Amino acid sequence: MVDDEIVAAWGRIEAALGRVLPAALELLPGPADGAAVEAVEAALQKALPEDFKASLLVHNGTTWGMPSPMPLYQLYGTDDLVGRTREWWDCADPDPELDEPGAWAHHIDEGSLHLRGAVRPVVGGERTVLIGDLNGDVLWYLDLDPAPGGTVGQVVRVDVECAMWDVLAPSWRQLLLDYAAELERDAAGEPTTLDIDARTGPTCDWGVKDRIKGHRPAWLRDVAAREPYA
Repeated sequence: MVDDEIVAAWGRIEAALGRVLPAALELLPGPADGAAVEAVEAALQKALPEDFKASLLVHNGTTWGMPSPMPLYQLYGTDDLVGRTREWWDCADPDPELDEPGAWAHHIDEGSLHLRGAVRPVVGGERTVLIGDLNGDVLWYLDLDPAPGGTVGQVVRVDVECAMWDVLAPSWRQLLLDYAAELERDAAGEPTTLDIDARTGPTCDWGVKDRIKGHRPAWLRDVAAREPYA
């Protein structure tokens, strides 16, 4: 399953990295085996988004190390996707007092929760496929059950400790295109939202610098706030 646009996006990323962070190219492995991708879907009993599967057939995640080629320490390949995702699923601890729109609206208004985009701030559960992390603290996942207005397969960045959920892109395809464009701007010396450390690589706050405290995303704008356990 060759997706020419995904192949081209990775080509742009590689070319730009070659100009701004050439050592990171060594941490981009070759393609995954198609059977290994199918095995991931079978193990998780989930259909992976087609663009993400196509991406695995270009680079099977990234190798852990520095400088990282992505704004993460590791983008998971087929060897890690199942185990990491199941660990994330196991973190689920549903609480009807907390896991509902009114409570989320309350916490956003109080400044104790940040949401950007159509994503539910739920830890764990089988609505997601975990695809990468920054030392286990900041995670990226594919959202298979987005909030109203979102898209299936959107890429979400979550920092659970800081109660922050950000939709980085509506799809893995768009994330690669956006990342390629930002790397190209950096290589050309133009303004960019990327912050690249020569030792560690792109910092993990790419795409999340426009947070506004107390700002509700559109899908929660008209929801009546409710203080949980009140």
